[in-house]
Amino acid sequence: MITRLQKIYREFPRKFWLVVFVSFIDRVGGTLLFPFLSLYITQRFNVGMTQAGIVLGLFSIFGLVGNMIGGALT
Repeated sequence: MITRLQKIYREFPRKFWLVVFVSFIDRVGGTLLFPFLSLYITQRFNVGMTQAGIVLGLFSIFGLVGNMIGGALT
């Protein structure tokens, strides 16, 4: 199994793996921001957690749709 993973790793150039790693770190950072963003929305705009959850849910849905469209364009 390890030799198979090494073979897959060597099939792609180093720049590809760098982009994969940086994209992963970017996504993790964005995901970790969501709890703090919900607290900011509730305190700054004086709304409930339900409304903040709806806003963040819509943000995720629009991001998913945008990624599908953007991925199809590239």
